[in-house]
Amino acid sequence: MKMLFNSFCFVTSILFTFSSCNKNNGNNIIPEPEPQAAFNIYPKPTAPATAGSTGYAGWVGDVMPYYLDGKFHLFFLHDAPDRVKQSSPGQHPIHQFTTSNLLDYNYEGETIAYGNAATQDHLVGTGSMVKAGSTYYFYYTGHNGSSSWLQNNNPGWTTANSREAVMYATSTDLKSWAKKDFSLKAPQGFNMNEFRDPYVFYNDEFKEYWMLVSAQQAGKGVLLVYKTTDPASNNWQVRGTLNVEGDYLMLECADIFKWGNQYYMLFAEDWSGTPGTHYRVANSTAGPWTKPAGGNDMFDGHQFYAGRMASNGTQYYAFAWAHRRNPENDNGTRTWAGNLISHELVKLSNGNLGVKIPEPVQAYFAKTAELSVKGQDGAATQSGSNYTIDGTAAIAGFQFGEIRGTVKISGSINFSNTSGTASVGFNAGTDKNGTYVIRFEPASKRIAAYNNGSEITRVPFNFEAGKNYYFSLIIDNYIAALFLNNEVALTNRVYRAQDNVWSLRADKIKIVASDLKISAH
Repeated sequence: MKMLFNSFCFVTSILFTFSSCNKNNGNNIIPEPEPQAAFNIYPKPTAPATAGSTGYAGWVGDVMPYYLDGKFHLFFLHDAPDRVKQSSPGQHPIHQFTTSNLLDYNYEGETIAYGNAATQDHLVGTGSMVKAGSTYYFYYTGHNGSSSWLQNNNPGWTTANSREAVMYATSTDLKSWAKKDFSLKAPQGFNMNEFRDPYVFYNDEFKEYWMLVSAQQAGKGVLLVYKTTDPASNNWQVRGTLNVEGDYLMLECADIFKWGNQYYMLFAEDWSGTPGTHYRVANSTAGPWTKPAGGNDMFDGHQFYAGRMASNGTQYYAFAWAHRRNPENDNGTRTWAGNLISHELVKLSNGNLGVKIPEPVQAYFAKTAELSVKGQDGAATQSGSNYTIDGTAAIAGFQFGEIRGTVKISGSINFSNTSGTASVGFNAGTDKNGTYVIRFEPASKRIAAYNNGSEITRVPFNFEAGKNYYFSLIIDNYIAALFLNNEVALTNRVYRAQDNVWSLRADKIKIVASDLKISAH
């Protein structure tokens, strides 16, 4: 959840001084009005027409999903436009989408409000909801980095204030919420400034409630576990830290779920060479939590951030968000919050996690058409919906018609070797490679995306020469999500995808793209 506080540093310079803005990606950027772009698959908050609504236009931050009675309640941190934040008394209230099919979303507006400069929850941070008896408990992060707060100038406090603490609100109907007088701070030996993202669940294995908190000990990110027999008691006792393979500055937005006989953990990190949502596996919630077989511990890249799981009892889904940019173009600075991204999780034959397009989204693309070829160069040939591109001697490829609206490009692709590369390029009119490129890189065992040559995101994947890989590329306005073989995805934000030619190219490799087609609603 750290990114939300860092990106807020510019705006809050008007309101107060933060104690930590060490990874600020939005500093000194003049805020610009965000375009009200329409999305059909990957939504963002829009202002409802009803008078008095608590909903308003903005962006999706960390998602806190909960499934109940046939409906996904997708709580999320709401990030308002910069022009709104400059005059607001706090930031990032918890808002909500609801959906029964991950295709049709209702924006429900605000669930839990932020506080003010004199409260712990000046900014509301990531949390989770659990039901005990007839009461819903929503635990969340309260963040206040103002100097007056940290210097303990607030009346009524007898102990030093901390920048972050766990708080909660209760409800019996998921509509009206009451904040409680509760503040759980980092225990001795843990960083009081890095203590957030509570994930609370009933642990059937140990017959007690667990709370995972993203914490920091001796400069290293850890998951600290609290336990209780009854959330109403407010008696949370430290159980200890989990043994999680890897060394990270923070393990954000963690969650744990059981699928079959295996336990899985999702967490996000933004400070290593492979930022994004990672996962671990274990035979017990107590761990040890190890990397999956083969070591590839990601199923999407940096643009699928803070993924958390919710299940309807049959399917398992991961919900995250894709960074936007400020200003709103491909060359803008990556900024916290963006669009809601939903993937269906797949359990692979070796027990590892993969992802695919949710079935209702697949069914959305019911109208299929042939691709319109705008040009080709090098050793590139076409036979119906099959395209052969031989770039072994020189780069070759096809340029296809302009992308308009929400579409899906799909087919299968075969690579002749694992030393060359193939790529999908966007905005390929003047540059046949495109200015934004998704590149298959077999030699590096990954798929990566680049904007004007600079890497944006990547996901590990092991390719085999001569094997057919089925792929789908969903383009929803300027979100472009690639899915490969029901194993990995690569989510991208490409502002110049719309109304521009796209390309498929090969370099030092021969590729065969079969049954290549474009589909719309």
